[in-house]
Amino acid sequence: MTTSSMPGAKPLVSKRLKDFLESEDETISLPRLDEFDRFIFLNELTVNKLAFFRDMDMMLIILSNRMVINRQLSAYRFLDKATDDQLQEYTISATGVHWPQLDADLSLRGFLIEEALGRFSQNQPRTQAA
Repeated sequence: MTTSSMPGAKPLVSKRLKDFLESEDETISLPRLDEFDRFIFLNELTVNKLAFFRDMDMMLIILSNRMVINRQLSAYRFLDKATDDQLQEYTISATGVHWPQLDADLSLRGFLIEEALGRFSQNQPRTQAA
């Protein structure tokens, strides 16, 4: 397989990968992905933006499907101790959020798992002590 190193040049790919990408077969096999990974992949879900509200101990995670996840800033020690400038210096990737100055990452997958577990636990019937 050859590669292209010129900026802006179309990358060269193997014939096998090219055939796969150009295939009209709409069947996608995702055998190694769990349900959260499938959901992220099939819905092309990403983090779009973060918003921080220190006075309310709140971080909002805004996703590409317009869903908003609310987390306590204090739940993440490295974020709680960060300066306002450090909080705002983040990069978004396909897998989550990275703060280079803090050398810290939070994953989209983790946010979704926490959200699902939180909603699940809120809907559980409470048992009475005997």
